[in-house]
Amino acid sequence: MPYSKLAATAQITGLSKLLLLLLMFTTSSAFSQNQSIHPFPVSLYKANYSAQLSGLKINAVQKLEELEPGIYRESLSAKNFIGKVDEQSIFKLTADQQLYPTEYSYIRSVFGKDRSEKQHFDWQTSKVHYHKNGSANKELELKAGFQDMITHRLQLRRDLSAGKQVFSYPVISRGKLKQYDYKVVSEQILQTSIGPLNTVKVERVVDDANKTVIIWLATDWDYLIVKLQQSKGKDGHYLNLQSAVINDKAITPLANTNENQL
Repeated sequence: MPYSKLAATAQITGLSKLLLLLLMFTTSSAFSQNQSIHPFPVSLYKANYSAQLSGLKINAVQKLEELEPGIYRESLSAKNFIGKVDEQSIFKLTADQQLYPTEYSYIRSVFGKDRSEKQHFDWQTSKVHYHKNGSANKELELKAGFQDMITHRLQLRRDLSAGKQVFSYPVISRGKLKQYDYKVVSEQILQTSIGPLNTVKVERVVDDANKTVIIWLATDWDYLIVKLQQSKGKDGHYLNLQSAVINDKAITPLANTNENQL
């Protein structure tokens, strides 16, 4: 394979990882009691992001739509001249405001070659069916409180709104069960492309001293992700909010700030 194609493939792989980073952050009595009950339905939104990955500029769009009463779709799409990645989750929001993922999909296209993954959450049989490139690959046991990559990020935002400081979520990703842990670090006024915004800084807890994942979420705007950065050794990826509309209202900056801005 020519070097240029190898480099491009590496870049789109990095794009996929950056998407997964962004996704790391969005019932019945069967759910665990420590899962908070949010007092309001989820907010619909559309957000535009820019990113830098190894010097390569990437544009991404994330949005949450209501398909029918109680049924939602949250999706993320990122692309550049090499290819694109599309990821989405369809989930139910019950009367007591709990999240049930039902369908999750991931599609990556590089130079016209596609890779796809799908997860079907069957709550009636307590099974998750994982398919890769159209073939059935794995079946996992589904337990109360399990989320996908998108819904666990949404649950994090809801738990932040409820005042929690430490978070832990069982997540099914790529046909495997993983645990994602986070903690609140501080509250800050962050300078963004929109202007200064009140944010809460959250860090993912990982067992790697050389790796950090930090996320800033807008406290005045339903804890939407404003900035995300990951570093491991000398390698770093960054993602920043450019614009967003939440419940038909555009995000606007703070009118006056006297504190230091980052």
